[in-house]
Amino acid sequence: MEIYVLTQAGREAVSRLKREGREEDARILEYVELLERATVQQVAEALQLDEAVVYDRLRSLSANRWVWRKSTKLTLF
Repeated sequence: MEIYVLTQAGREAVSRLKREGREEDARILEYVELLERATVQQVAEALQLDEAVVYDRLRSLSANRWVWRKSTKLTLF
């Protein structure tokens, strides 16, 4: 299972993303910040988006160093 955590750079990027019209990315970052850590499934369910779309967005945000991706041995049950 992968857990995503917002970085300081991600907190600073939220307002810039909103100004650039990247509202969906900003909403994802805000939601991850709200929960302190989130899985793809949590974000997809809360924002009513497809899990594949959320996964791609979170990986992109991770590449920009706005979220930190941590793999765990936990499994959903």
